[in-house]
Amino acid sequence: MPALDWVEIPGGDFIYQEGKKRNLPTFHMARYPVTNVQYQTFIKAGGYRDESWWENLVRPETQVPRWPQGNRPRTNVNWYEAVAFSRWLSAQLGYEVRLPTEEEWERAARGRVGRQYPWGDRYESGSANIDEKAAYSGQCYLKQTIAVGVYPHGASAEGVLDLVGHVWEWCLNKYEQPERIVADGTEANRVLRGASWHSDSSLARGSTRDRCPPGGRSVNFGFRLVSSAPIA
Repeated sequence: MPALDWVEIPGGDFIYQEGKKRNLPTFHMARYPVTNVQYQTFIKAGGYRDESWWENLVRPETQVPRWPQGNRPRTNVNWYEAVAFSRWLSAQLGYEVRLPTEEEWERAARGRVGRQYPWGDRYESGSANIDEKAAYSGQCYLKQTIAVGVYPHGASAEGVLDLVGHVWEWCLNKYEQPERIVADGTEANRVLRGASWHSDSSLARGSTRDRCPPGGRSVNFGFRLVSSAPIA
């Protein structure tokens, strides 16, 4: 079973996007993006063969990630695969886990006060796996993912790591209709948040929204999970 390190994100008011006040109940977010070794459990369990995880989803053939080391973020997964994985894992754990909504992702990344980055309002070199050279914000550009959790200085207010950099993270929402979060079999763009190893510091801001059709795969795309259920 994939071992998930849950971080509690306390409920209440928070600043969303450009100064909009929103409110969310308490939820839990995984401290790290889903890794190769975690995703491999789904594959080995026959997740791509079991139709019960793929209702209203388009089931592709699995794709080998460019960087397959076990502790790196799982890349080359589309929105459908991320949703199917979360359904399967929910059944194994006995409580619901899922992709975050945009509001949940941004609350975790920006705190209550709407920080520009998880750690503060200015980009700090060495705090995230991005292309720092592109926007002259530093000298680091690794040109690939690396192990999760190696940027402790980039932690959010509650201690969630790797929220910016490494991989763009799929969210539930449709990009043009963010109030729509269910799988309905359409190819409408879904939201990606957090930027990747190939992004500059402006794209790594916690308020930045990106989009891709749910069938899109990339070495820049990954995902993490949340849960609204009580977690012991």
